[in-house]
Amino acid sequence: MANSWTLTVLVLLSIFIARSQTRGEQDTGSQHKDSALDKLTVSQEQIFISGSDVTLRCGNLTSVKWNELIYIIWNISLQDKKCRVGVSPKLDDTCNDGKKLENTADGVSLFIPKISIEDEGLYFCDLSYKGGSYALNVSVSVTNVSTKQDSENNQRIAVCNSKYKMKAPTLHWEPAVNFSSSSVKKLDRFFMLENKVYLPENLNISELTCVATYTSKSGSVQHKSTLLLTGSQNSDPPSPWKNIAISVGSACFVLVALAVVYKLRRKIYDLSALKMLCCKSKTSTPAEDRPVQPVDVEEVEPYASYIQRVNSIYNSSAELFNA
Repeated sequence: MANSWTLTVLVLLSIFIARSQTRGEQDTGSQHKDSALDKLTVSQEQIFISGSDVTLRCGNLTSVKWNELIYIIWNISLQDKKCRVGVSPKLDDTCNDGKKLENTADGVSLFIPKISIEDEGLYFCDLSYKGGSYALNVSVSVTNVSTKQDSENNQRIAVCNSKYKMKAPTLHWEPAVNFSSSSVKKLDRFFMLENKVYLPENLNISELTCVATYTSKSGSVQHKSTLLLTGSQNSDPPSPWKNIAISVGSACFVLVALAVVYKLRRKIYDLSALKMLCCKSKTSTPAEDRPVQPVDVEEVEPYASYIQRVNSIYNSSAELFNA
């Protein structure tokens, strides 16, 4: 009886120890599996200048060739939409905004043309090839810096604006100037960091450069925008005598212009009259325009002399008849 109890206890102890070892091996295996997944999935943060063409590679696997791919998928999560680009059975390109895969001598990569702030977001690459697999998380940020000159309370100011969605940059001016202030505005789909610098009256430089610095785990990127300064803050107000001189000069100019126009019109008129005379001398006068010639009128003999002359003729005829 005692032997049977001893045997039973030994069997139970063996089963308990075996389960404990199996559980420990399972826990160790799961830990190894988790650490392997951590090694396969890599996270990066990259910053690009707005307007540039960007190439994203799935980690350092530049030696993976197109014919070695089993599949590659880029799952892209932006603020406005989610889409994907890749090569896999039954996979469609849902981005439709110019992003595409490129097969180059350096391997397979994602090409983004003319990147803008709208392309900021998370890019997850899932890659499987004949030699293994790889996963990558890329946080993409885009710099966007612009400058302008403005005025406030009759004082010149230089303004630097930087748009961002995820991480705000730091702004500073070169050369360094004082009297600057920064503020953040919330717009529809992003934030606007604005830095103003009040230009002193004795400022003797012709341009300022706003430098935006974006920091990340992989390093920092600087984007610069140069502003050409115009105008002068310490210019004297216009003198009244200067205004009078300008008015008199304008009046003289108008009078001279009118005199020139009058002279030109006179010359044109004289030339027109001379041309008309020349044309008339070369053209014969029409018959109806010629002056009417006086008609020769026969002189009428007076009545008394006519009677006398008739009587003398009559008397002469009578004398001849009587003879």
